[in-house]
Amino acid sequence: MKSSNRWMFTYINEKTLNELNQKMNRIFIAFSIILMVSCYSEKSDSDFKITYKNDNEGNSIIGSKEELINHVRGGATIKIGWGSKGKTHSIEHLSEPIWIAVLDESEVIAHLDAQVLSKIDWVSLSANYADSTLLNQEWRVVITTKGEFDAVWYDRKNNEILKRRPQNHVITWFVKNSSKDNSPLFKTN
Repeated sequence: MKSSNRWMFTYINEKTLNELNQKMNRIFIAFSIILMVSCYSEKSDSDFKITYKNDNEGNSIIGSKEELINHVRGGATIKIGWGSKGKTHSIEHLSEPIWIAVLDESEVIAHLDAQVLSKIDWVSLSANYADSTLLNQEWRVVITTKGEFDAVWYDRKNNEILKRRPQNHVITWFVKNSSKDNSPLFKTN
């Protein structure tokens, strides 16, 4: 092969290799972008978000009551969180209310499903129903956006209230899946 032909063959191969490399780089970049976009985890509407949080006195810490009321009217799924910390132990609760009411278009109240009482073992940090006398008792609660938390222990067997413990808590209201329609539920239009 003549030297000029060899140079031309080498030039064509280098040119072809460069074009191939450029195409492979473009494919790699496109694949990387597709991979990053498909793996990107943006919060969807199915995630719970804190919409309102009040302190013990009912003052807003996060969000607004108006926003929470709009979500209630929009049929959102709501969870309510609260807790307490004593000298040696703490406890946090999260519950879905069985029904919610908006009072005078300015406050929200929520009733929690009655809970059969269990015994907490603070040494092993577990709960159990070993004390079968507790199975006749339930705990009922109503919570408000004013930070009010009214708890009642009720004996189902004897049909009597065992104790009532009104208290105030920091309460967090979580929301997901709200509709855009948030007009008052008593309006016809």
